[in-house]
Amino acid sequence: PDFSYTFYEKSIISAYPDSISASIDTLFKNKRKTKFTIDSSSYKFKKIITKQHIYQTEKVAKISIEKGKKKETIIGLKMAGLKQPVYELLGQEFMPFDLSKKQLKILQFTFQNPFSNTGSLKYKFEITDTLTTISGKEIVLQFELKKSIRKNKLKGTAIVDLKTNSITKITFFINSIINVKAETVFDFFNDGKSCFPISQNILVTKGKGKQNIDFLGETIQFDNLPNTSKKYDYSNDLFVKIHRNFSNYNFSAVTKKQHYQIQIDENATKTNAAFLNTIASDTIDIRSKNTYQAIDSLVTASKIEKKIYFGKKLIGGQIPFGWFDFRARDIFKFNNYEGFRLGIGIQTNDRLSAYYKLFGYAAYGTKDGIFKSQFGSAFRVSKITDSWISGSFTNDNNEFADLSLLADNKRFRLIDPRPFNLSTFYNHQSYELAFESKFITKVETILKINRSRINPLFNYEFIAQNKSFKFYDLTMATVSFEWSPNSKFLQAPQEILEVEKGFPKIILQVSQAIPNVISDNIEFTKIDARIYQEKKHLSGQKTTFLLQGGISLGNAPLSHLYSVAPNNLNRDAILSRITFANKTSFETMYFNEFFSDRYSLFQLKHYFNKFQISKSIKPILVVGSKVAFGGFSNPENHQGITFKTMEKGFYESGFELQNIFKGFGLSTYYRYGPYQLEKFDQNIAIKLSFTLNLGI
Repeated sequence: PDFSYTFYEKSIISAYPDSISASIDTLFKNKRKTKFTIDSSSYKFKKIITKQHIYQTEKVAKISIEKGKKKETIIGLKMAGLKQPVYELLGQEFMPFDLSKKQLKILQFTFQNPFSNTGSLKYKFEITDTLTTISGKEIVLQFELKKSIRKNKLKGTAIVDLKTNSITKITFFINSIINVKAETVFDFFNDGKSCFPISQNILVTKGKGKQNIDFLGETIQFDNLPNTSKKYDYSNDLFVKIHRNFSNYNFSAVTKKQHYQIQIDENATKTNAAFLNTIASDTIDIRSKNTYQAIDSLVTASKIEKKIYFGKKLIGGQIPFGWFDFRARDIFKFNNYEGFRLGIGIQTNDRLSAYYKLFGYAAYGTKDGIFKSQFGSAFRVSKITDSWISGSFTNDNNEFADLSLLADNKRFRLIDPRPFNLSTFYNHQSYELAFESKFITKVETILKINRSRINPLFNYEFIAQNKSFKFYDLTMATVSFEWSPNSKFLQAPQEILEVEKGFPKIILQVSQAIPNVISDNIEFTKIDARIYQEKKHLSGQKTTFLLQGGISLGNAPLSHLYSVAPNNLNRDAILSRITFANKTSFETMYFNEFFSDRYSLFQLKHYFNKFQISKSIKPILVVGSKVAFGGFSNPENHQGITFKTMEKGFYESGFELQNIFKGFGLSTYYRYGPYQLEKFDQNIAIKLSFTLNLGI
């Protein structure tokens, strides 16, 4: 249960020079063969690959397992051409170290372990050979999946020591879009009590289909390779090879406590080549030595490092420009009140300072003709826990009864379709003090205190303490926790990264309105919770669950209560109600139809595998059901708006066809149950959808 070891890993992209033709071809452009070009791409590629690999990385780490929990400290790291490694890639486990689990994952393929109680029933086994060794006899045991739900064929061989009944070597073969050969060699340690891996090798080559090999999230580019001919396809010769060595097993040492699963030593990237050579001197070949020098000069010339930096920022919704990042979310928005909202958002980045930043935005609505703005600053108080304190002033509009939690506001969405059709907003002028930190392992903590002047932008009056408010002042204190118990986190020198997203994601948020603190005598408490779970199946399909609820204790204004995320227009014809679908909205619920001061909702979706309609159209079928309950204690305290409550339960079900063409899809949902409407077509919602695929 408790042990430690040293781990060396080397990954290369390369090809075998002997398998590549050195000939120079003549390509004719017409049938008469009067026009032609000389194709030397194969010759040039062979010349390059004879001297060096295409790309390579090396890593040295110390691993400790304590009570089943794995901690990794990276002490040596080198990515060819990159002064600052792409830390997000370091959490990838291409092959499991522990081969005793019920399910095993190699690259993106997950399958049942053939040597588990359940898995053994789904494989057929055959003894094909008997070997005589110094220690005794071994058998070669072949296994193959009896019936595969997928098109991926899985088979393998295991060499079993008949004296100890232990596997000394196991090899898996996967034939799919890529072909994979994964091999693990074992030996005995701990005075012969424990059997552990001593080496692993993974070989990946191009398989079925026309896709090229995608490695390291497409961040590695081959700009220097000739591409003058469509006749020669490099991907047919390219391979990815990952080699691992395991050494220095220790079953008694007390390990140093570590905050996150993966931690990078401050001197890891400064490690010289001699350090890596001492650990794996037999793995460094002549081509490997040349690769670092060649790739370093290539990266400098083609500025790949800048492209990677730009791409990482863009995924987070930032467009870097020198010392500043422009926020993509602020460039363009649309809603029924503001019309087209055009703006610009800027914040300073780590190129200016890793400990201080300024941020803000300005926006203008073409329909209401009013400018909105925010400006503020933030200070980093701890690099180890990535803790920040910030202060800001905001003058902007918010959705009435918005259901989103603080963790939602940190996530970037390329398209957020719900506000397109909103018409009930309130203006707020807010002073805010915030604290964000990851001082609790796997928990992101956000604490905010703000004082706001709330002005509803429609005919709404709030009644509290026998007094009517058309606008009101609120002082709110909010604490929010997002817990990711099964995610893998990496503590890099400047930040803490979630390198492998795990589920469930659990959010707990508590808000308290503080009366008589530079505010009106309004007091209430809000408690919100959310659990989001994804379950991936061996067939490649996926099921998602969303359970969410909230309650407001006291007398809260409607602006700070719940609308349960409606996303349907109150129009007669079905086609006139077509808008963009939202991932967690109720597509058949009309805007401002229901409000609650306590609610609960449950959403279930199942994602099937892609199915082919044509060569370019391969949509994903998703079926889903959603239900919500809600109640309202004192609806008479909210004047100027008519709404219903959901004590009997709101139900809708439907299906989606995602990614029909270029990310766009269609979905349709049907409303049924106690709040079903009289006309059949009023209960149907047809929506467009968009899925952004970044290839990572």
